[in-house]
Amino acid sequence: MTDSSQPGRVFQNFSKWSFHQQISSIININFQFNFKENLMKITIRNVRPSDLSNIVAFAAADRDDQFKYFANNNPDFTFVAVDENDHPLGFITSWKNQVHPHHQNIRIVLSPRSIPADEVLSGLVSREQARLDELSITLPLIVMYWEPQTRKTAYFEKQGYHIFRKTWMPDLLLDKVPLADTALPDNVTTLREVWQRPTMKRSALTLLREQYERVHQDNPAAHLSIENWARNVDGELPYLDWSLATLVDGEFKALSFVFPGDAESSLDVGWLTDVDDDAHHVIDLLKIQLQLFKRTQLVSIFGELDSTDPVAMKVKQSFSWEPAPAWISLIK
Repeated sequence: MTDSSQPGRVFQNFSKWSFHQQISSIININFQFNFKENLMKITIRNVRPSDLSNIVAFAAADRDDQFKYFANNNPDFTFVAVDENDHPLGFITSWKNQVHPHHQNIRIVLSPRSIPADEVLSGLVSREQARLDELSITLPLIVMYWEPQTRKTAYFEKQGYHIFRKTWMPDLLLDKVPLADTALPDNVTTLREVWQRPTMKRSALTLLREQYERVHQDNPAAHLSIENWARNVDGELPYLDWSLATLVDGEFKALSFVFPGDAESSLDVGWLTDVDDDAHHVIDLLKIQLQLFKRTQLVSIFGELDSTDPVAMKVKQSFSWEPAPAWISLIK
């Protein structure tokens, strides 16, 4: 269960547009802006199926590989800014994350060509806010995108937004990890063994939930049941034989989950959980996992490291991750 304000591993087709065309036509309210200094009239309209190619292109330029997914699933909240020739300038969509239900998430992708960015962003955000007002949705807004996107940052900072979280998703190349012993200490076990014992699985998930809630204070998480957590974790298809836990006197001290990667030669490592903010338990688990990975055909692992999580930041400092931009989240 990743925070879906962040990029993840879900991709779907664009078929839902056909089911929402009639609804979209009913709520289609054009916002027009005539900026004489730019000699451009900007209109905000509902998205059409014919806009798909531009959505894909703009999202690729902004490196937002999930924009199409969220736009597809939220067509009544998805709009496009166009010029006087109906050429798209940017797209916006929004949704409420059920895991983080106290804010409305917004994503925007812009044309990579030269455009009056402030005016386009202002028009898109104004139309989105109008739609939310129509439905009496009063949740505060969170904006997310990859850095560096100076056009968006300049606009949203002028509107009073500030960055409250950065998430790095770097690669760690296994050929840069020195080979060492792989023996498991007595206090380390696989999550396969933990998952076979319902009481132990519940204890592990309770620790995971506690840490997740603790490090998401600015955008609080819903207090989901352990049963919901179990469904969400299992739904991510973790590799239980490579996912590890540390136990001391029968109590969980750390968890390190391994998930399928985006390529056959890579794995994702996430939900790095430690009872101590210095992360020494989970760092030891990662060192063991890296040695296991080095004895396979894997080339790299991929991490998800949040600036609001002191454990993740210790992990970021402790290994030779490849340079990577951050996924930034802004709030007023």
